Amino acid sequence: MLLFDETSNKLITYGMKRWKNRHNRFVKISKLVPKYTPKQIASHWKNYLDPSLCLDTLEFEEKKFIIKWIREHRTVTGVIHWKYVIKDLKIQFGKQHSENKIKNYWNSRKKSYLRKLKGLKVRSIKTKEQVKEQEMTGPEKQEQEQVKILDSEEDERKFIFHHVNSDELLIPKNQNGYSKISISFLLNYDN
Repeated sequence: MLLFDETSNKLITYGMKRWKNRHNRFVKISKLVPKYTPKQIASHWKNYLDPSLCLDTLEFEEKKFIIKWIREHRTVTGVIHWKYVIKDLKIQFGKQHSENKIKNYWNSRKKSYLRKLKGLKVRSIKTKEQVKEQEMTGPEKQEQEQVKILDSEEDERKFIFHHVNSDELLIPKNQNGYSKISISFLLNYDN
């Protein structure tokens, strides 16, 4: 990534003051600073140069607010609307942080949490197995193995699937030779 020097920052700030309400302001600024694309200039403005941004690190209360907000407002598919996080943070604390800063905080927190979780699961499984093996005597071990065998046989009986070719079901085929099978058709089909 290209680093922005002091003169580029001054030209970008000047361009934003001059063309702040123009829809193509970043295109115009890129003509003043030709070594950067409009997208790079927009990103640099939004994350570093905007005078309304708070450049301090996130405080503990702000971090707690971000975590709480994401838990409450994340969509079912896991999508986080970052612009609303920023807006609510500004309303709650009176500071506007960059989207980059908030995303970096959340993703680094999530990554470290997953690492800890993965390490704990691996350790706890190993210790439980070791403890069980140490506590069991000879006859108890044999009985435990027999119970495992019976459990696995029951599981095999529960999950039996029957494969049926569409030709056996007498389903009409389309022009490509494929059959369209709906769930309702399968539920009403008698073997």
